[in-house]
Amino acid sequence: ELQGGDQLGAIVHYIRGLKKDSMMNYARLNLASAYNSVGKNQEALIALKEAATIDAKNDRIFYNLGLLCYEMGDIPAALESFQKAVRLNSTNTGLYYNYGLLLQQRGKIKDAEQVLLKGFAINPQAANINYGLAFLYANQNNLPKARVHAEVLRRIDPNNTEYQGLFRSLGM
Repeated sequence: ELQGGDQLGAIVHYIRGLKKDSMMNYARLNLASAYNSVGKNQEALIALKEAATIDAKNDRIFYNLGLLCYEMGDIPAALESFQKAVRLNSTNTGLYYNYGLLLQQRGKIKDAEQVLLKGFAINPQAANINYGLAFLYANQNNLPKARVHAEVLRRIDPNNTEYQGLFRSLGM
């Protein structure tokens, strides 16, 4: 139902499903996403926190929780949720990218680099991770390291307009 854009219908559907089986966490994740898409972030937060209580070992729940907390302006909770997802050995490069950028925004450059490098170790070809590292190193004026990651971007997605400014700033 989410594909059809009928978010309110999807919400009703997921709530009905959860009444039948309160342990259906995938429905809770979808419910949180549907709530978020219609601007009901408080309800989304409740659904994700319930999901985390039921399955405290699910890195995806904590990643989604981190994104939602960030969107809601609760930076400490976002950092904590991202950190939990990392501790659960998530293989989602989106987690490492978003967590790394948030740490960078907070001025924690060394921590940001470590998080992004963890994501790089998981998937050295991930565009988001290479972009994050190129951006981080370019901001540190470490152009040789920035170019290494920008070269990966150029190889895997040379025509991406979002990368052109980065390429130009690195003289590529």
